[in-house]
Amino acid sequence: MSRGLPISAAMTTHFATLTPAARLEDAAQVLLRTSQTDFPVIDAAGRPVGILGRDDLMRALKQLGPHARVIDTMTTGVPTIGQRRRLDEAFRLLQESSAPAVAVVDDSGRLVGLVTSETASQMLTLKKSLPKGARLGPWTRATGA
Repeated sequence: MSRGLPISAAMTTHFATLTPAARLEDAAQVLLRTSQTDFPVIDAAGRPVGILGRDDLMRALKQLGPHARVIDTMTTGVPTIGQRRRLDEAFRLLQESSAPAVAVVDDSGRLVGLVTSETASQMLTLKKSLPKGARLGPWTRATGA
């Protein structure tokens, strides 16, 4: 389904980010204000340096307290992919890495989007929900294929 499609066909572009220096209490406030479960952690230049998941945040709040820093509990080594790459490449990276997300970056390495397993699932559900021949977004063809 994703073969040949641009990564923009299923990347999330509206999301909250955290910095490595942010306190866990700040991350908890962001969690309450959004529906996100995974938060990209970016450096001062906007490049991804890690990700903080909801479960990791909860565990760290209990173990380290609210004044601990995001850098002390974030997951590093999140895979990245260029924004001009193909969606199937991002899905392959997601599966191979077992990471919660693939960070999509521009030519300068700045975070511009995320591809998650939830993104893939939503894309498939939407495609299956459309009547034959209907077109919605770049990932459906006019023939309904």
